[in-house]
Amino acid sequence: MFRLKPSRVFFPLVLSSLAAGTLQKPPADAWLAKPVDDRTFQTYLEFFKYDSGLPFDPRTIEVSEMEGVRKEHLSFQSTPGVRIFANSYSVGGPSSPRPASVIVLHLGGTQGKDSAPINRVAELLTRGGWNVLAIDMLYFGERSTDLLTTFTDPENHERLYNQPSLYLDWVVQTVKDIGRSYDFLVHQGNADPERIGLIGLSRGAIIGEIAGGADRRLAAVVAMGGGHFDAQEREHLPAACPANYIGRISPRPLLMLQGKYDTDFVPETSVEPVYRLARRPKQILWFEGGHSFPPEESQAAMLKWLGENLK
Repeated sequence: MFRLKPSRVFFPLVLSSLAAGTLQKPPADAWLAKPVDDRTFQTYLEFFKYDSGLPFDPRTIEVSEMEGVRKEHLSFQSTPGVRIFANSYSVGGPSSPRPASVIVLHLGGTQGKDSAPINRVAELLTRGGWNVLAIDMLYFGERSTDLLTTFTDPENHERLYNQPSLYLDWVVQTVKDIGRSYDFLVHQGNADPERIGLIGLSRGAIIGEIAGGADRRLAAVVAMGGGHFDAQEREHLPAACPANYIGRISPRPLLMLQGKYDTDFVPETSVEPVYRLARRPKQILWFEGGHSFPPEESQAAMLKWLGENLK
Protein backbone atom coordinates (compact mmCIF):
# COMPACT_ATOMS: atom_id res chain seq x y z
CA MET A 1 0.00 0.00 0.00
CA PHE A 2 1.33 3.41 -0.93
CA ARG A 3 0.71 5.38 2.24
CA LEU A 4 2.66 6.64 5.21
CA LYS A 5 1.23 7.81 8.48
CA PRO A 6 2.40 11.32 9.35
CA SER A 7 5.55 10.78 11.36
CA ARG A 8 9.20 11.70 11.45
CA VAL A 9 11.30 9.19 9.53
CA PHE A 10 14.86 8.58 10.70
CA PHE A 11 17.84 7.13 8.89
CA PRO A 12 19.47 4.38 10.96
CA LEU A 13 22.08 5.89 13.27
CA VAL A 14 25.51 4.48 13.92
CA LEU A 15 24.80 3.77 17.57
CA SER A 16 28.21 2.35 18.35
CA SER A 17 29.87 5.64 17.44
CA LEU A 18 27.57 7.72 19.61
CA ALA A 19 28.69 6.40 22.97
CA ALA A 20 30.41 9.01 25.07
CA GLY A 21 34.04 9.39 24.15
CA THR A 22 33.97 6.96 21.21
CA LEU A 23 33.17 9.28 18.31
CA GLN A 24 36.14 9.17 15.97
CA LYS A 25 37.18 11.76 13.45
CA PRO A 26 36.56 10.34 9.96
CA PRO A 27 39.74 9.63 7.99
CA ALA A 28 40.85 11.92 5.22
CA ASP A 29 42.30 10.90 1.88
CA ALA A 30 44.44 12.54 -0.76
CA TRP A 31 41.52 12.96 -3.16
CA LEU A 32 39.48 15.03 -0.75
CA ALA A 33 42.38 17.48 -0.70
CA LYS A 34 43.04 17.19 -4.44
CA PRO A 35 40.79 15.19 -6.76
CA VAL A 36 42.34 13.22 -9.61
CA ASP A 37 43.05 14.97 -12.91
CA ASP A 38 40.85 14.62 -15.98
CA ARG A 39 43.10 12.05 -17.64
CA THR A 40 42.91 9.75 -14.64
CA PHE A 41 39.19 10.36 -14.28
CA GLN A 42 38.61 9.20 -17.85
CA THR A 43 40.09 5.82 -16.93
CA TYR A 44 37.48 5.49 -14.16
CA LEU A 45 34.68 5.98 -16.66
CA GLU A 46 35.77 2.79 -18.42
CA PHE A 47 34.59 0.85 -15.34
CA PHE A 48 31.01 2.03 -15.80
CA LYS A 49 30.49 1.04 -19.43
CA TYR A 50 27.79 -1.55 -20.13
CA ASP A 51 25.90 -3.12 -23.03
CA SER A 52 23.05 -0.71 -23.67
CA GLY A 53 21.57 -3.14 -26.21
CA LEU A 54 21.05 -5.90 -23.67
CA PRO A 55 17.32 -6.81 -23.48
CA PHE A 56 15.58 -5.52 -20.36
CA ASP A 57 13.39 -8.61 -20.06
CA PRO A 58 10.94 -6.68 -17.85
CA ARG A 59 8.77 -8.64 -15.42
CA THR A 60 5.82 -7.19 -13.54
CA ILE A 61 5.43 -8.64 -10.05
CA GLU A 62 2.47 -6.63 -8.73
CA VAL A 63 0.48 -3.52 -9.65
CA SER A 64 -1.56 -1.43 -7.26
CA GLU A 65 -3.17 2.01 -7.23
CA MET A 66 -4.18 4.35 -4.44
CA GLU A 67 -5.51 7.89 -4.62
CA GLY A 68 -4.42 8.29 -8.24
CA VAL A 69 -0.88 6.97 -7.77
CA ARG A 70 0.02 3.81 -9.67
CA LYS A 71 2.71 1.60 -8.14
CA GLU A 72 4.30 -1.20 -10.16
CA HIS A 73 6.61 -3.69 -8.47
CA LEU A 74 8.88 -5.01 -11.21
CA SER A 75 12.28 -6.29 -12.23
CA PHE A 76 14.46 -5.93 -15.32
CA GLN A 77 17.90 -7.02 -16.51
CA SER A 78 20.76 -4.65 -15.79
CA THR A 79 23.94 -6.43 -16.89
CA PRO A 80 24.25 -10.06 -17.99
CA GLY A 81 22.76 -12.27 -15.28
CA VAL A 82 22.01 -9.32 -12.98
CA ARG A 83 18.44 -8.15 -12.37
CA ILE A 84 17.26 -4.92 -10.78
CA PHE A 85 14.19 -5.01 -8.54
CA ALA A 86 12.30 -1.74 -8.43
CA ASN A 87 9.11 0.09 -7.55
CA SER A 88 7.79 2.42 -10.23
CA TYR A 89 5.41 5.21 -9.21
CA SER A 90 3.45 7.35 -11.64
CA VAL A 91 0.61 9.84 -11.53
CA GLY A 92 -0.61 9.60 -15.10
CA GLY A 93 -1.62 6.96 -17.62
CA PRO A 94 0.32 5.96 -20.73
CA SER A 95 -1.34 8.67 -22.80
CA SER A 96 -0.45 11.48 -20.37
CA PRO A 97 2.28 14.00 -21.21
CA ARG A 98 5.64 12.75 -20.04
CA PRO A 99 6.52 14.28 -16.66
CA ALA A 100 10.05 14.54 -15.35
CA SER A 101 11.30 11.35 -13.68
CA VAL A 102 13.56 10.62 -10.72
CA ILE A 103 15.64 7.54 -9.89
CA VAL A 104 15.78 7.04 -6.11
CA LEU A 105 18.52 5.22 -4.16
CA HIS A 106 17.92 3.93 -0.65
CA LEU A 107 20.07 3.94 2.47
CA GLY A 108 21.90 0.84 3.65
CA GLY A 109 19.07 -1.03 5.38
CA THR A 110 17.54 -4.46 4.95
CA GLN A 111 14.35 -3.15 3.30
CA GLY A 112 16.13 -1.29 0.52
CA LYS A 113 13.66 0.43 -1.81
CA ASP A 114 10.76 -0.56 0.45
CA SER A 115 12.02 1.33 3.51
CA ALA A 116 9.97 4.09 5.11
CA PRO A 117 12.28 6.94 3.96
CA ILE A 118 12.08 5.79 0.34
CA ASN A 119 8.29 5.48 0.57
CA ARG A 120 8.25 9.03 1.91
CA VAL A 121 10.40 10.37 -0.95
CA ALA A 122 8.27 8.53 -3.52
CA GLU A 123 5.12 10.03 -2.01
CA LEU A 124 6.57 13.55 -2.03
CA LEU A 125 7.72 13.30 -5.63
CA THR A 126 4.65 11.67 -7.14
CA ARG A 127 2.33 14.10 -5.37
CA GLY A 128 4.55 16.85 -6.79
CA GLY A 129 4.11 15.56 -10.34
CA TRP A 130 7.27 13.51 -10.92
CA ASN A 131 7.45 9.85 -11.87
CA VAL A 132 9.68 7.74 -9.62
CA LEU A 133 11.78 4.61 -10.07
CA ALA A 134 13.09 3.40 -6.68
CA ILE A 135 15.62 0.59 -7.12
CA ASP A 136 17.28 -1.92 -4.83
CA MET A 137 21.06 -1.71 -4.79
CA LEU A 138 23.04 -4.94 -4.87
CA TYR A 139 23.11 -6.82 -1.52
CA PHE A 140 20.03 -4.98 -0.22
CA GLY A 141 16.28 -5.51 -0.35
CA GLU A 142 15.27 -8.10 -2.92
CA ARG A 143 18.89 -8.30 -4.09
CA SER A 144 20.23 -9.53 -0.75
CA THR A 145 22.84 -12.31 -0.68
CA ASP A 146 24.83 -14.15 1.96
CA LEU A 147 27.24 -11.19 2.15
CA LEU A 148 24.99 -9.24 4.52
CA THR A 149 22.65 -10.94 6.96
CA THR A 150 21.88 -8.49 9.78
CA PHE A 151 22.22 -5.22 7.81
CA THR A 152 23.52 -3.45 10.89
CA ASP A 153 25.95 -0.59 10.37
CA PRO A 154 28.91 -2.57 11.81
CA GLU A 155 28.22 -5.49 9.46
CA ASN A 156 27.66 -3.24 6.42
CA HIS A 157 31.00 -1.57 7.06
CA GLU A 158 33.02 -4.64 7.96
CA ARG A 159 31.80 -6.74 5.04
CA LEU A 160 31.24 -4.12 2.34
CA TYR A 161 32.04 -0.45 2.88
CA ASN A 162 35.48 -1.09 4.43
CA GLN A 163 36.50 -3.72 1.88
CA PRO A 164 38.08 -1.46 -0.77
CA SER A 165 38.08 -3.84 -3.75
CA LEU A 166 34.63 -5.28 -3.04
CA TYR A 167 33.26 -1.80 -2.37
CA LEU A 168 34.62 -0.56 -5.69
CA ASP A 169 32.94 -3.48 -7.47
CA TRP A 170 29.69 -2.60 -5.68
CA VAL A 171 29.96 1.08 -6.63
CA VAL A 172 30.64 0.15 -10.27
CA GLN A 173 27.65 -2.21 -10.44
CA THR A 174 25.37 0.36 -8.79
CA VAL A 175 26.38 3.10 -11.23
CA LYS A 176 25.72 0.67 -14.09
CA ASP A 177 22.32 -0.09 -12.52
CA ILE A 178 21.55 3.63 -12.46
CA GLY A 179 22.49 3.90 -16.12
CA ARG A 180 20.28 0.96 -17.00
CA SER A 181 17.47 2.46 -14.91
CA TYR A 182 17.80 5.64 -16.97
CA ASP A 183 17.58 3.56 -20.16
CA PHE A 184 14.60 1.64 -18.79
CA LEU A 185 12.73 4.85 -17.99
CA VAL A 186 13.33 6.17 -21.51
CA HIS A 187 12.70 3.01 -23.52
CA GLN A 188 10.14 1.23 -21.35
CA GLY A 189 8.59 4.04 -19.32
CA ASN A 190 8.10 6.76 -21.93
CA ALA A 191 10.26 9.15 -19.88
CA ASP A 192 11.72 12.37 -21.25
CA PRO A 193 15.49 11.69 -21.57
CA GLU A 194 16.27 15.35 -20.86
CA ARG A 195 14.39 15.35 -17.54
CA ILE A 196 15.60 12.42 -15.46
CA GLY A 197 17.21 13.18 -12.11
CA LEU A 198 18.69 11.21 -9.24
CA ILE A 199 18.02 11.33 -5.49
CA GLY A 200 20.09 9.33 -3.00
CA LEU A 201 19.64 8.93 0.75
CA SER A 202 22.60 8.35 3.10
CA ARG A 203 24.70 5.62 1.43
CA GLY A 204 22.59 6.20 -1.67
CA ALA A 205 23.60 9.87 -1.51
CA ILE A 206 27.28 8.92 -1.76
CA ILE A 207 26.52 6.78 -4.79
CA GLY A 208 24.49 9.69 -6.19
CA GLU A 209 27.52 11.98 -5.93
CA ILE A 210 29.55 9.40 -7.87
CA ALA A 211 26.91 8.55 -10.47
CA GLY A 212 26.15 12.23 -11.05
CA GLY A 213 29.77 12.81 -12.06
CA ALA A 214 30.06 9.61 -14.08
CA ASP A 215 26.77 9.68 -16.05
CA ARG A 216 26.21 13.05 -17.65
CA ARG A 217 22.72 12.15 -18.84
CA LEU A 218 21.34 12.74 -15.35
CA ALA A 219 19.77 16.19 -15.35
CA ALA A 220 19.95 16.95 -11.61
CA VAL A 221 21.29 15.30 -8.45
CA VAL A 222 20.00 15.47 -4.87
CA ALA A 223 22.17 14.02 -2.08
CA MET A 224 20.18 13.69 1.13
CA GLY A 225 22.20 12.96 4.26
CA GLY A 226 25.42 12.03 2.46
CA GLY A 227 28.95 13.36 2.27
CA HIS A 228 32.40 11.77 1.99
CA PHE A 229 33.31 9.22 4.67
CA ASP A 230 30.80 8.31 7.33
CA ALA A 231 31.71 7.72 10.97
CA GLN A 232 32.68 4.05 10.55
CA GLU A 233 34.53 4.14 7.22
CA ARG A 234 38.28 3.63 7.07
CA GLU A 235 39.32 3.72 3.42
CA HIS A 236 38.24 3.37 -0.17
CA LEU A 237 39.90 3.29 -3.58
CA PRO A 238 40.10 6.49 -5.66
CA ALA A 239 37.62 5.24 -8.26
CA ALA A 240 35.07 4.81 -5.44
CA CYS A 241 35.71 8.19 -3.81
CA PRO A 242 32.96 10.80 -4.18
CA ALA A 243 35.61 13.53 -3.99
CA ASN A 244 36.74 12.53 -7.49
CA TYR A 245 33.22 12.85 -8.94
CA ILE A 246 31.22 15.56 -7.20
CA GLY A 247 33.06 18.41 -8.93
CA ARG A 248 32.22 16.85 -12.28
CA ILE A 249 28.45 16.99 -11.82
CA SER A 250 28.50 20.62 -13.00
CA PRO A 251 27.05 22.24 -15.08
CA ARG A 252 24.11 20.08 -13.98
CA PRO A 253 22.71 21.24 -10.63
CA LEU A 254 23.46 19.61 -7.27
CA LEU A 255 21.46 19.91 -4.05
CA MET A 256 22.60 18.56 -0.68
CA LEU A 257 20.27 18.30 2.34
CA GLN A 258 22.10 17.82 5.61
CA GLY A 259 21.40 17.75 9.33
CA LYS A 260 23.45 20.26 11.32
CA TYR A 261 24.08 17.73 14.09
CA ASP A 262 24.71 14.62 12.00
CA THR A 263 27.16 12.36 13.88
CA ASP A 264 27.37 9.86 11.01
CA PHE A 265 28.26 12.24 8.18
CA VAL A 266 29.90 14.93 10.29
CA PRO A 267 29.37 18.41 8.79
CA GLU A 268 32.88 19.75 9.42
CA THR A 269 34.86 16.70 8.31
CA SER A 270 32.62 14.84 5.85
CA VAL A 271 30.03 17.17 4.35
CA GLU A 272 31.58 20.61 4.02
CA PRO A 273 34.91 19.43 2.50
CA VAL A 274 33.25 17.42 -0.26
CA TYR A 275 30.67 20.16 -0.89
CA ARG A 276 33.50 22.64 -1.45
CA LEU A 277 34.71 20.42 -4.30
CA ALA A 278 31.34 20.70 -6.07
CA ARG A 279 31.05 23.41 -8.70
CA ARG A 280 28.18 25.70 -9.49
CA PRO A 281 25.28 25.39 -9.77
CA LYS A 282 25.16 23.90 -6.30
CA GLN A 283 23.23 24.44 -3.10
CA ILE A 284 23.32 22.99 0.39
CA LEU A 285 20.35 23.18 2.75
CA TRP A 286 21.03 22.63 6.46
CA PHE A 287 18.25 21.65 8.81
CA GLU A 288 17.97 21.32 12.59
CA GLY A 289 18.56 17.64 13.14
CA GLY A 290 20.96 14.74 12.88
CA HIS A 291 21.11 11.81 10.47
CA SER A 292 17.37 11.96 9.92
CA PHE A 293 14.79 12.63 7.27
CA PRO A 294 14.52 16.39 6.58
CA PRO A 295 11.63 18.29 8.18
CA GLU A 296 8.69 19.60 6.19
CA GLU A 297 10.25 22.97 5.37
CA SER A 298 13.31 21.26 3.89
CA GLN A 299 11.11 18.85 1.95
CA ALA A 300 9.23 21.82 0.50
CA ALA A 301 12.52 23.51 -0.41
CA MET A 302 13.68 20.34 -2.18
CA LEU A 303 10.47 20.15 -4.21
CA LYS A 304 10.84 23.83 -5.14
CA TRP A 305 14.45 23.21 -6.20
CA LEU A 306 13.41 20.24 -8.30
CA GLY A 307 10.67 22.31 -9.90
CA GLU A 308 13.26 24.90 -10.90
CA ASN A 309 15.95 22.47 -12.05
CA LEU A 310 14.08 19.41 -13.29
CA LYS A 311 11.11 20.93 -15.07
